[in-house]
Amino acid sequence: MTHDYTFRTYIANGREYYQYSVDALTWLERSELESNCQLTLIKKDFPFPENLLSLLYLDTDKLDLLVKRIDKAIREFLPTKDERYVHEALEGLDELACVHMYFEMVRLEWRWRFAELKERGYENRSESLPRKRITHIPVIVGEVQRQIIDLFDHALNMDGEKRPLPERITKYYRWFKEHRRFEAPSHPFQFERQSLSFEAVDDTAFTDVLYPDSIYGLIDFHLRECVKRETRLRVCKNCGRYFAIQGRSNAEYCDRVFDEKGRTCKDVGAIALWTKNKSSDEAFKLYRREYKKRFAWIKAGKVLPEEVYAWGERARERKAECEEGKITLEEFETWLRQS
Repeated sequence: MTHDYTFRTYIANGREYYQYSVDALTWLERSELESNCQLTLIKKDFPFPENLLSLLYLDTDKLDLLVKRIDKAIREFLPTKDERYVHEALEGLDELACVHMYFEMVRLEWRWRFAELKERGYENRSESLPRKRITHIPVIVGEVQRQIIDLFDHALNMDGEKRPLPERITKYYRWFKEHRRFEAPSHPFQFERQSLSFEAVDDTAFTDVLYPDSIYGLIDFHLRECVKRETRLRVCKNCGRYFAIQGRSNAEYCDRVFDEKGRTCKDVGAIALWTKNKSSDEAFKLYRREYKKRFAWIKAGKVLPEEVYAWGERARERKAECEEGKITLEEFETWLRQS
């Protein structure tokens, strides 16, 4: 079945691109005009593989609620042909497209389906509106989240095994194949056959281009590109999520916004490191000052050396707790004065 929109994705020069054309008319206006509809071309780009990584941490419960709302509108429309339910479904699809870039393809498809259905006088509504293509989205996303993170853990995590990537990923899939009947609790991500076009995407680059027909195919394309390009990934020490290493390999924090102040994990990590270093320096100064004072007491005969050595062992334990953030600098200073 042909349609009047296009959606394609490709990767070039370290960025992922999404290019799609949409009908400039609304679904209500289309039936009033017989001339060809004018198309609007939209192009968006992001650092690769930003959208695949963001999909891994999408809240599937919230996604499920939105999808159920869209599906309810479609179910209400089928027996009634009441166009207000089409409006509700389209509003939900607009929200869905704002949740994640991958869902823009879903919005375009269903916008087109409703428009085509209206032009035919709403005949064969159930066949033209295959609801499972929408209702299955949260299940698909939830399953691939688990599968992709597992694949990253075993193959693409640069802090994992130090074998070459082809060996790591082959070992990963071979294990599932050998243990699928007994020990494997689930199955890994299944790469599917894809029909790719090889095109000029700008004045300087030819590359593989995918015209996806499903969310799974879109995910598949970007995940296999991660494997083919041996994308370096690491778990952020602040938020615990995977991020791509684009520059220096010792980066430990991602650029995701972490709090309501708009600070990123990198910002928070830098502050935490500065605080830790400062606390360590100050804790050492307090410990050193107190140690010198007690060492002087030994010379003056006020305390026995064994007492100072025992105190020193306890003081070093408390200093370590201060440096690890288990107690504050003020609490450590108070303990020193009272010990």
